[in-house]
Formats: sequence, structure tokens, C-alpha cells
Amino acid sequence: MSAADALRVGLFTDDFYPESGGVGRSVQLQLQELSAAGHQVTLFAPTSRLAPPAECGWQGLPYWRLPGTPSFLCSLKAGDGLAHRIAAEHPGLQVVHSQNERGAIFLAAKVAKLLNVAHVHTFHSNYAGTHLSSPAVAALNSLTYLDWSGRWLRRLVAGPPAGLDRSQVVAPAGETRLTARDWRSMARLASAVDRFTSPAQFVIDNLIAASGGSLATRASTVPSGVSEVFGRARRSRARGPVTRFLSVGRLGPEKRTAVLLSAFDSLGRDDAELRIIGTGGSERALRQQALRIRHGQVVFLGHFTEAELLAQELADADVFVLASHRFDTQAMVLGEAAATGTPILYCDQRLTVGTSPTNALLTGPSPAELTAGMRALTDDVPRLMAMSAASAELGRTLGAATMRDNYLEVYRQAIADRAARTAEVRP
Repeated sequence: MSAADALRVGLFTDDFYPESGGVGRSVQLQLQELSAAGHQVTLFAPTSRLAPPAECGWQGLPYWRLPGTPSFLCSLKAGDGLAHRIAAEHPGLQVVHSQNERGAIFLAAKVAKLLNVAHVHTFHSNYAGTHLSSPAVAALNSLTYLDWSGRWLRRLVAGPPAGLDRSQVVAPAGETRLTARDWRSMARLASAVDRFTSPAQFVIDNLIAASGGSLATRASTVPSGVSEVFGRARRSRARGPVTRFLSVGRLGPEKRTAVLLSAFDSLGRDDAELRIIGTGGSERALRQQALRIRHGQVVFLGHFTEAELLAQELADADVFVLASHRFDTQAMVLGEAAATGTPILYCDQRLTVGTSPTNALLTGPSPAELTAGMRALTDDVPRLMAMSAASAELGRTLGAATMRDNYLEVYRQAIADRAARTAEVRP
């Protein structure tokens, strides 16, 4: 690639880099792939726990965070002085790409405005999906920050009215009306950037619907790719009499690990084990719940920072289980599980990246339905073997190069859009 063709991209994240679960792994893969292809990438991330990437430029930034709180409550500071400093130190940026709806999106917007460059944003989170698991906190967020943030961002960029359509997004049966409000709030944020993406098609569909269709030309679905580390992992554990189930994710109510533990308890099999990777605010209660399980073994493995270790655990599992329901956008670990050739058990039909009828078993969300799925797979080794082969085949289609090329297309479209609007306002 010639220097003239290389893009200069700034990636902004509020999360700890790189140890912030699926979002952190997605950002890491983005900068690795873009840099390897010859593009000039700079990562802007909180100084807390920052492991500077060797592949690209980076800048640790000041942040807000209450001591002891998880990374999803960390926020970059977004003051005007910091934005001016970044713009002065990085005048060659052509596009800024924010990855979270906290300080990162505001700081990126300010830098984009100062440099008159394109702003792309990725919606990794599904706020509307938190009302079932954390109703009080979700309602507070809906009525305060999520509602205000889009209004603040639109005021910052001085754009035209958002034109949201209250009739197009309705709360699904059994869910609060705040769900529809959340999609409108997220659409308001989306209306303040040049282009936006999400790894999940249902997120894009709801944002477009909430805008009455006006955001359709700015939207793109870009699934997060899977690192080659997962495709290279090979099973080292011999298949034996014990069926190993594996869960990976933050230990919070939205991930429904408690439901998974209940399902495993009801399985009632001494020839089964459940291994859990992750930490979070619910860990103590979950450990206490696990102590009451009468059959089988439950092992908490903590948080993994090395992709190689996670890949090996996935490869050695007999079944990867995801118990979250109507919360995750892509659930990046599904693709990672597929890439390691691991069969999948899940309960959210909207999660389509890394799953198919041949490599994954879709159940209902209740503990009893998850138990039935676990029992069906425990008792059918030939089926597990066939699902494993199907996972490996599907995993080979989830490479990071496709994600990189999709983002490059979005960047170039955003740059062209910004250039066209700039030309329109010139005398």
C-alpha cells in the first residue's frame, strides 16, 4: 500500500485496554488488522491498566472512574483543553472512531470538529437489553444519562434536529416501554456522527426504525472478527467420561450466570463440570450458589487477559454455553468458540455470528430449557462430534480481514460524506 492510500485513524475507547472483555478484544483486533495492512492507527485509551499496543501509536488519557468499579463505568475525560491538545498533536487524522457511549464519543466528536474530519461510532452495547436483568439501574440510565447524552452530543456538533420516530420502535411483549425510549436515545447519538456501525444487525435495524428511516444511509453492520489465535488452538484434553461446559463473560446479572448455575444444578450429573471464566460484581453470590450444587463440579477461573489462554480453554471444552438473553449485541465469544471447533449452547435467537443449526443448539431462556439442552448434548457424543466439526468450518469464515475491510469501507464513506458537506457550506 502506498503512503497516499493509507488512512490515519484514531480509535477512542473508554474501556481498559486490552482487558475489557469482548469490546477490548474487538478494539485490539481492529488496530492490529488496520496496522498490519499499512494504515496509521493511534489508540486513545484510559491510562488505567493500559498495555500499550506494539502495533500502532497510542496515547494514554485521563479518565473518570470510581475506585473499584468495572471498566464499563470508566469514562475518558472530554474537556475542551484535552480535545485541543489531541487535535494539535495529531493534525493528520482523517477519521476518528469512538467505541463507547461515555466520554469517548464526546472526546472523539470534539476532536473531529476541531480537525473537520469524519467521526465514526460503533455501538457495541445493547442498553435496551438491561431492563430485564437490572430494571432499577436500567430505568435510571434510560431517564438520565442515555436520554441526555444524545442531546448533548447533538448540541456539540450543531447538527439539524434528529427527527426521531416514536411509532416505529415498540417494546417487545413483556418488556418495559423504556426499551423503545432507549432505542430513540441511541438513535439520537447516531444522528450526531458521520457514520455508525454495530456488530449486530438487530441494533442497526432498531436504530434505523427509531429514526423513521433517516439514518439508513449512515448505518453499517460490521461483525467483530475473530483473532487467528482461536483458529490455531487445538484440543489438548482427551475426551473422556466427564462433559465439560464452559461459560465466558462478565459476572453480572445481565449475563445470567445464576440461571446457568441453576440449570447445571438441575442437570444433576456427576459426570459433568462447569468452568466459568470472568469476574464481576455478582461473583461472590455466584460462588455461594455454586457451593449448593449437589452434583458435578463448578470451577471459577477468574479473568483471562491472554487470548491464547482463553482459546485453549474453549478448545478443551465439550460445550460452550451462553446464558445471556436479549442483552448481547454480537457476543464475540460465540465466534471465538466456533473458531476453536467448540459446540455451542445458547438461548438468544438474535445472536447469529458464530452460530448455525449445525454447530449450535438454541434453547429457550429458562433454567429448565437450558438444562434440557445440556442433557441432550451430554447424552449424545456423536452429535457433539458433528457440532464440533461444523463449528470449525464456520469459524474459518469469521476472519478478522473481513472486519478490517468493512471498517475501511465505512471510513472512506464517512470521509467522503464529510468532504461533501464541507464543500456545500463553502461560499
